Amino acid sequence: MENSQRFIRTRFGFSLIEIIIVLVMMAVVARMAIPKLNMSQFRADAAAQQVRSVFQTAQRTSLTRQFDVIVSVDTTSFGLRIAEDSSNDGIIQTNEWKFWRPTGEGNRFAVPPKGLNGTVTSPVVGSAIRSVTNLPSITFHRDGSTSSDGEVYVESSYKGRTDYRAVTVTRATGRTELWRLSGTGTGATWLVVR
Repeated sequence: MENSQRFIRTRFGFSLIEIIIVLVMMAVVARMAIPKLNMSQFRADAAAQQVRSVFQTAQRTSLTRQFDVIVSVDTTSFGLRIAEDSSNDGIIQTNEWKFWRPTGEGNRFAVPPKGLNGTVTSPVVGSAIRSVTNLPSITFHRDGSTSSDGEVYVESSYKGRTDYRAVTVTRATGRTELWRLSGTGTGATWLVVR
C-alpha cells in the first residue's frame, strides 16, 4: 500500500503546451473578429455622446447656479466651449469660467449628406443660433430652456467608412436627442438612438 501511494501524483495547473494552444486559438479568433469592428461607428457614437453630455451638463449647471451657460461649437478645431455667463449678458467675459471639450480622435463637425429635416449647409443648424466670439452657440437659460432649437452634426471616418450622428436640442425644454444616419444615398434615414 505504501508503494502504490508513492506513485500517485496529483496534477495542478496547465502544461506549457496547453497554454500555447489556447493562446494560438485566441489569436486566430481575434484575427477574424477585429476586421469586422466598425471603428468609425464607435468614434461617431462617442463624439455624439460627448456633445449630448456637454448640452446636458450645461442645462444642469444653468438650473442649479441660476445663470446662463453658453455652449459654442468650434467647427475648425473640433471642440466644444462651455462658458458660465454669470452676468447673463450673452457675452463671455474674461473673468467668467470656461473650459473646452474635444470631440475625440477621428471626429469632426461636418455637413451630412442628408439632414434631419431636409438639406443642411452647416454642421450646426438652428432657428436662432447666434455667434459668440465667431462660434455658433446655444445658450442654456436658468429655467432649463435654450436660446434656440439646434442640430449638431458629427462625422467620423475610418478606413474608407464614414458615419454620421446628430444631436438635437429642443428650445422650450432643453431636451436632447441622439440620432444615427442609417444607410447610404437617397435611402439613408435618421434613427433615434436609445
